[in-house]
Amino acid sequence: MRGASRPHHRVTDYATMHRYLIYLATPLADRTTRYTTLRQVTEADVTAAVTAVKGPRAHERAVAIRSLFRALKHAKLVFVDPTRGLRTTRQELLPTTLAPDRLAGLLETSPNPATRLVLALVALHATSGTDLRNLDLSDVLLTRRQLLIRRPHGRHVVHLDDTTAALLHAWLRYRHQRWPRTVNSHLLVTQQTASTTDPVCADYVYRRFDPAGLTLRAVRADRILDEARETEDPVHLVRVFGISITTAMKYIHTAHPHRGGPIPP
Repeated sequence: MRGASRPHHRVTDYATMHRYLIYLATPLADRTTRYTTLRQVTEADVTAAVTAVKGPRAHERAVAIRSLFRALKHAKLVFVDPTRGLRTTRQELLPTTLAPDRLAGLLETSPNPATRLVLALVALHATSGTDLRNLDLSDVLLTRRQLLIRRPHGRHVVHLDDTTAALLHAWLRYRHQRWPRTVNSHLLVTQQTASTTDPVCADYVYRRFDPAGLTLRAVRADRILDEARETEDPVHLVRVFGISITTAMKYIHTAHPHRGGPIPP
């Protein structure tokens, strides 16, 4: 997938390959108990692996397994691609609300300052996993109590509340005490990334929610939906969370079904 066996072909970056390994960990582990080579994998196996999960997870697994076998086929390591008939249409799910008792005490689920900061940024500001991983120390504007989120299509400013600002200060103090000489400029660092310039892995960010039995996506969606109930203006959601107008409309339609009209595709 790095393109070594495919001249003039797009190279898959390491972060994407790491996500694919996460998506395929379960089905690959299952196949190792029955097969000795991926050449034995059939279309039925692929279908079973994809349909074993639902919603976005099914789409993620389908994309990962198709990419894997396309790379194997180009490298002539398999002779038949069992994913040729696989459909990867994304099933868009409407945002849903979490029960209040599931969010209560979320920040108390961990004493770790990095975890507490991640939980607050997602639960209170709907920050995405990608944004969290890419945040740099230069994006922290302490005097203005702001975080600058840089994205390919523009920038989004997060205005910090008292709780998140306090947790950010606590993490920065801990970070400096724990790794005073690190060359890593990312806001979030771990024992593994402190000696590099790499961001934390996606799995690190998403697992911060495991002790509470929640997912980052569910908590983030709940926060945006909660804001959507207070307004019928999608532009407000775009400004507050930096989401696209199409995504904002989906939340508005979910929060205010009386508005009528089709949900944007």
